[in-house]
Amino acid sequence: MITGWHWQGRGQGEGDWPASLDELAAGARRVELARAELAGADKWEPLLQGHRGEARAGFVPLAQLAQFRRGIATGANGFFLLNAQKVADLGIDPARCLPCVGRATAVRGLIWRGGGDGLLLNLSDPLTPPEAAYVAQGEADGLPSRYILAHRRPWYAMEQRAVAPIWGAVFARGALRFIHNAAGWSSLTCFHGIYPFSDDPLLHQALVLCLNCDSVRAASRLHGRVYGGGLNKFEPNDLKGLMVPDLRLADRALLEEMAAHLALLDAAPEDEARRRKADELAEEAASRG
Repeated sequence: MITGWHWQGRGQGEGDWPASLDELAAGARRVELARAELAGADKWEPLLQGHRGEARAGFVPLAQLAQFRRGIATGANGFFLLNAQKVADLGIDPARCLPCVGRATAVRGLIWRGGGDGLLLNLSDPLTPPEAAYVAQGEADGLPSRYILAHRRPWYAMEQRAVAPIWGAVFARGALRFIHNAAGWSSLTCFHGIYPFSDDPLLHQALVLCLNCDSVRAASRLHGRVYGGGLNKFEPNDLKGLMVPDLRLADRALLEEMAAHLALLDAAPEDEARRRKADELAEEAASRG
């Protein structure tokens, strides 16, 4: 057996860390773990917090409801992600661009309805004269030699991604944040794309509500990688094991109620009464399983 200690102040300032092993033993959770259990675990954090993957009735891994891909990697954000004024100044047709979010901080709340003027160049041959001039400028700046762009043919061809109905933030302090992409925008690598197997928009909204419930948010902390200051980073594979209600078994009326409540929670994400109601709806959905 291996003895582990989980210090609850992890991610705080240096003054919050134990000054000695005795202080660690007194203030931390002690966990006895078999060597084989540690060796077989992808991450130790859930084990140290006492979570051993017990299944809850009515809950399934998110991987049973959706698949995941990272956002678009441009290779040169400053060149490819422009605003409407810059596109106009260059003489490029906006139809040759995709509406796109480049920073997670640009998205407030839990529903993205569009806003701002982020435009992602989505060029293809043949180029118009203004497009060719802009590409020549990029070549003069040495962009084709950058690692990502050097592997593309042609170098200015944008990586293709289907629009994701749901986004999951890559970085978070604490729990992961999930967004319903109601506007149908593309996103860069600030968000991972979540693609439900169902094409039902109501299920998408209900799933976003569940993913932002307090119980699921708390569990999401166990799936990321923790950096200094308590910053969590989530990879697409980290999302697969999140346990969510099996919404495939929920009836239409419940999905409609959950979708309506997502709009209420979006308007006031920290409202305690609305958060409690979201948890209740998630539990009701799980009970249908």
